[in-house]
Amino acid sequence: MRTKVPDLRSLAGTAAPTALPLLFFALFFLYPLGSVLTAGLTDEAGRFSLARFAGILARPSTLRILGFTLLQAVLSTLLALALGLPGAYLLAKTRFRGKGVLRALTTVPFVLPAILVVLGFVRFFGNNGVLNRLLAKLFSLEEPPLRILYSLKAILLAHAFYNFPVCIRIVGSVWSRIDPRTEEAARSLGARGLRLFRRVTLPQILPGILAGAALIFVLCFMSFVIILVLGGGPRYTTLEVEIYRQAKVNLDLHTAGSLAILGSCVSLLLLYLYIKLQQRTSFAESVQREEIPLMRLLKGWSGFLILMYLLLVVLVILAPMLSVLHASFTQRRGWAGESSYTLRWYARILLGAGGSGGGGAAGSAAGGANAVGGVAYIRALLNSLFYALMTVVLSVPMGTALAHFTARRDFPGRHAAESLFMLPLGISAVILGLGYLKAFRRFPIHGRWWAIVLAHTVIATPFVIRSISAVIRKIQPDLREAARGLGAGPWKLFRHVELPLLKPGLVTAAAFAFAISLGEVTATLMLTRAETITIPIAIYRLIGSYQLEAACAMGSVLMLASAGAFLVIDRIGEEAW
Repeated sequence: MRTKVPDLRSLAGTAAPTALPLLFFALFFLYPLGSVLTAGLTDEAGRFSLARFAGILARPSTLRILGFTLLQAVLSTLLALALGLPGAYLLAKTRFRGKGVLRALTTVPFVLPAILVVLGFVRFFGNNGVLNRLLAKLFSLEEPPLRILYSLKAILLAHAFYNFPVCIRIVGSVWSRIDPRTEEAARSLGARGLRLFRRVTLPQILPGILAGAALIFVLCFMSFVIILVLGGGPRYTTLEVEIYRQAKVNLDLHTAGSLAILGSCVSLLLLYLYIKLQQRTSFAESVQREEIPLMRLLKGWSGFLILMYLLLVVLVILAPMLSVLHASFTQRRGWAGESSYTLRWYARILLGAGGSGGGGAAGSAAGGANAVGGVAYIRALLNSLFYALMTVVLSVPMGTALAHFTARRDFPGRHAAESLFMLPLGISAVILGLGYLKAFRRFPIHGRWWAIVLAHTVIATPFVIRSISAVIRKIQPDLREAARGLGAGPWKLFRHVELPLLKPGLVTAAAFAFAISLGEVTATLMLTRAETITIPIAIYRLIGSYQLEAACAMGSVLMLASAGAFLVIDRIGEEAW
């Protein structure tokens, strides 16, 4: 057997463009993360020691917090899968008008800032929310019949709202790639209905279900704002909330670092599992199949079940967003006055009504122009757009280089390296923001627009890597071999052969990076100040000053921008998740 000799020129050609992204990743992610984690591995004298770490993990309070964190993540994952699987089937197997728009809308919750999700849930599920007011009016009740907020139920519903799009996109992508001939052969042998699904379909989509479950579990395990607000008390404290409390309230970085190490290990393990499972699912070749007209299924029991599912989705998923949209067009006259419809809040956002002077893009030092209650509407809008565009400019080339490095090079630990590049997805932005402040404390980074862009780039890069990797692994090796046979070097091969084929993946990566940057709130909150305010921070401050209708208007702008980004993915992008 001949031993394959490495092509040193090809290896050097691949390593050269990867060096800068690797340096960026190490400097602006691993270094800040390490500055927080090492605090959990040192003693009072600053020397390496596991004693403090072991002692913190052995505390009954830590075990209780870890137990609840795991419990709510498991229950949230199961609920998200239960909501997402029927939707994955409908979007993968059926045909109906407006399917692309619906797919884009169902993905919007995934990139919304958690504070906006909280606002939507409060307005719809709150004691004085839309649902309780409607039920009280229908049944002539004096007390709200549903008390959902500030409980485990609220946490689970919010997590399902956030993460069911992950299930729809991952499982739906796998479902749409099942060769229809396998199901036709099973039908010819007498398999029908549940038996056909259990014996033929389920084994083929199971890797996608497990991959989606692993990713959803990580996102629920590292959840922060939803637990903090909707949990409503120490009884529902999770690992992330405790890390924040120890670092920001108690100023105990050693305990925060120890807990962050524990969370990072869990995230890294599950991300590794997710990547391994994804290798078996989303990179399979698409197949031609005939989609079923949806109207054909809306008959008998199947139609009843589909309608009940759609009603549930409207209630849990669309209703909170629609309640935010509706509130953005209302204005209450006094604390007990009636509401009336108005465009006042959008006028403030777009025209700066009520303010003088101008806002600005990132780095502007202008005063509080176009501001109500200390919130600069125009500045927040322009800053968010600027940060999102800069995030795209930085994360897409960097993520493409890292994706090419891991997808094209077969080296020991390749999957571990890819899991490491995906780790920003499983690390709370609380830790990232705290790491920036701690690691770069000698530099004036607080309130600097470039610090926010760097943090957004780190957070968006895993989404770029997945989007590009999905396309790279579909490129036939014969094309590259033919190009090499004609004398093309690594750069020419990439520019003339691979880059044209990567365009759908690049569109997906750019749209994801843009939407992720628009919705990021936690790291931005720790790094921003007045002149670097963003839309999510403006929403947060408006809620804090009880300007809920104005917050809903800002949230509606954010939802519209996110829906537009995912509509672009559906039209010309590439399925990556």
